[in-house]
Amino acid sequence: MKKHSSQIWSWLLLVSTLCACTQVGAETRPAVTATAARPTITATSAPECAGIGSMGTDHVPNPTQGFSIYFQYYLPPCYQERSDRSYPVLYLMTLSHEEGLSLTDNTPLSLANRLIVGGKLPPVIVVVPGQLVGADSDVALTRDLVPYVDGKYRTIRDRLHRGVGGVSNGAAIAVRMGFQFPETFGSVGMLSGGIADNEAPRFTEWIRRTPPGKLPRLHIDVGDQDSGILNLLHNLLLVLDANHVPYTLNVGHGDHKWAFWSPLMEPYLIWFSQAW
Repeated sequence: MKKHSSQIWSWLLLVSTLCACTQVGAETRPAVTATAARPTITATSAPECAGIGSMGTDHVPNPTQGFSIYFQYYLPPCYQERSDRSYPVLYLMTLSHEEGLSLTDNTPLSLANRLIVGGKLPPVIVVVPGQLVGADSDVALTRDLVPYVDGKYRTIRDRLHRGVGGVSNGAAIAVRMGFQFPETFGSVGMLSGGIADNEAPRFTEWIRRTPPGKLPRLHIDVGDQDSGILNLLHNLLLVLDANHVPYTLNVGHGDHKWAFWSPLMEPYLIWFSQAW
């Protein structure tokens, strides 16, 4: 298929993919929701612990893959007091890694804290790595960061309680991590991301070597005006559909901007918690 740069053609590519998804019978293709309903944002239970969580910075002291990995972390309320408890962990690749930490700003860490304190999200450890520049950063984050976090913090050390997500390029890193290492991650969330043309063969290989039922859950959000990402997302959807991989996809009105992502962050975090 020839590449076309216009926004209209990018949108038509995505729409045609969605149509193909919904026209195939349920017996031959896993269910795909093109406009999946958002998780209901209601209080799940009263917070089990008074107070707020804590935030800090850390780094992997002895990386093996050639990347220096620094990260921010969030620990839920009463993490120190409840030494008998372990928690799910969520790895988020965002657009930036801010040195100033606050539980009153609009970062994913502070949002997670507000949802937990409000009883809308189960207690969870959140890890936000700093940006890694170069090929195979997905491998470094999985092989170096995950074992370090599991060794130092009280995480539940199984794939069902470990999720990975990201925004933009971070979404591409997240989906590579999830599908290359399905034994490590049980859920992948993408905000405005996709894969390059030449990545299709290796994604196909990863999918085909994964035992049945062991692929991660996958949720994707994208804006209908995000022409560049729509092309990249089309590459990913072609691979998923060809290999009968289930996913949910929400196409909203918006572009590649924080104004589109910001209102999605709360249901995005809630979606991860549905696996716990």
